[in-house]
Amino acid sequence: MLNTLYVGFSKEVELPPRGYLFIDDDVPEIPQSRVFDPTEHSFNPLKNIDYRTARALSELLYTISPQGENTLTVRNGKRALLKALLSAEPIEDVKGDDEVRGMIDDLLVSPLLRKVLCNPENEFTVNGKSKIFARLNRAEIGEFDALVLGLFLMAHYNQQLVIPDFGFYGRDAHVSLIREGRLVAGVNTLAELPPKLRQAVLLVKEKKAAGATAEDAETLATYMSGFARGQEGFNAYRDAAIVGRCRGNCSLQ
Repeated sequence: MLNTLYVGFSKEVELPPRGYLFIDDDVPEIPQSRVFDPTEHSFNPLKNIDYRTARALSELLYTISPQGENTLTVRNGKRALLKALLSAEPIEDVKGDDEVRGMIDDLLVSPLLRKVLCNPENEFTVNGKSKIFARLNRAEIGEFDALVLGLFLMAHYNQQLVIPDFGFYGRDAHVSLIREGRLVAGVNTLAELPPKLRQAVLLVKEKKAAGATAEDAETLATYMSGFARGQEGFNAYRDAAIVGRCRGNCSLQ
């Protein structure tokens, strides 16, 4: 597995050769793949949950409904939610204080999320042995529901992730995906990402730019070893990234 960052308004990403989870508004038709469609399938986010996944989910759920800085109150809330997620299944049976129950109720007030997360019929199993395409069309199901489902799926999947619109789904907690070498991510602009995550993706070795903004093109060129601002190599990379030719041999080394 290998991290790859795509920057720019081109949505083209190269798919890994083996099992992966791909999440986007629309998905390509790939032979011998599986498609998760929230209008047809259900997904149990607490099935066989372990400590690591529960902690990731508790962190991610707080980013959906941010409560401010990392204060003691927020840390206590995350801890309470972590314990609640580990001790209940299905998600509608999660018990806790008012904050925990309020967070779960906020999710399940959505008819689609309740159907997908609480209905055992037509359950979709997420594992790393196949190519899975999650069609989470925000124009059809809404941004909130798409974000919740995307974050749940990403937290459960333990192999390569392909997220062409990482600017929408990416959270600081996803820095761990880069450390594990299993993220293929695309962003329109680097500014879409929170600061900690933005810094982490800039350290990814394999970067490809196509249709990047001038600001992002200069930032990417700055991270190229051996090229200083104003030098020929810097200018060539910057210009290629803007017009959309910086792919393949323009990958940062």
